[in-house]
Amino acid sequence: MNPTLRRPKEMILKALSEGRWVSGEELGRTLGISRPAVWKYISRLKEEGYLVETLPGRGYRLTALPDLLYPELILSRLNTRRFGRTIHHFYKIDSTNTQARWLAAQGAEEGTLLVAEYQEKGRGRMDRPWQSPPGKNLLFSLILRPAWPPTEAFYGTVLSSVSLCRVIRETTGVEAGIKWPNDIYVGDKKLAGILTEMAADPDRIEYMIVGVGVNCQWAPPQPPPGGQEATSLLKETGREVSRLTLLVRFLEEAERLYAQVEGQGVGILRSEWDRFSLINGRRVVLISGEARRMGTCRGIDEQGALILEREDGTLEKYHTGDVHLRF
Repeated sequence: MNPTLRRPKEMILKALSEGRWVSGEELGRTLGISRPAVWKYISRLKEEGYLVETLPGRGYRLTALPDLLYPELILSRLNTRRFGRTIHHFYKIDSTNTQARWLAAQGAEEGTLLVAEYQEKGRGRMDRPWQSPPGKNLLFSLILRPAWPPTEAFYGTVLSSVSLCRVIRETTGVEAGIKWPNDIYVGDKKLAGILTEMAADPDRIEYMIVGVGVNCQWAPPQPPPGGQEATSLLKETGREVSRLTLLVRFLEEAERLYAQVEGQGVGILRSEWDRFSLINGRRVVLISGEARRMGTCRGIDEQGALILEREDGTLEKYHTGDVHLRF
């Protein structure tokens, strides 16, 4: 969807976001359109689920928002330069990552966002299914084009994990943490997952897709095969959490951190990962293929591999696997 086609609705939502009455004349003057044109846009907003009061002599007032992640609603609150400035919204899709890969291959600009209310074939690492009923959780993919070598691709996951943990803690108070390689946990329960995919030449990344799924109002009652017990922000806080607020703050935080990396390199992400890691310095069991290794997690290396210290003090590195805490 062309962002310019959303601009009138976005500007009207910005004007009405303070909850005050705004006249049709004022809206028309702000947008440079006629009052009948303003009325048409207001009518569209009502059809899409926005509750807008209309009162002769006073104008319009926004009283409630739809529980949908409409592009103009995101843009009316978003303060970024690149991330989320182009948005593709889907009521239903097979997978936002699959569609994002296609768009990226066609030349979609960095920061393009795909957000879905429901995914028919949502998936995580190793093609494990990601379950979520319509409109309950936050499901999106972000297209990046980092100037990193492919050996540093894991830092796309690190950047997203750190940004998500920060925002969850800030907006909900839930102590979310990172479990290597790509999960966000609260205690021993999974709250969110990140699936990072890319297309690359030997010396450069053409594009990277960061797919994120956050259990906001719903979590699977039973873990999927090979998966972990899950939780949701609703379970952790006792209240519904705004998907819109979480998404907007993630995009803002991720862009800020991404800009830091562009200026200082991916090395700054390692210390951030250490800060939010749930396993750093703890005894773990790592299962990688047929191997089952025990030791103490000593962080990640410059390529994102897990560093495991064995009982005899030797250090081993693993690029893939599942980690379980030892109690």
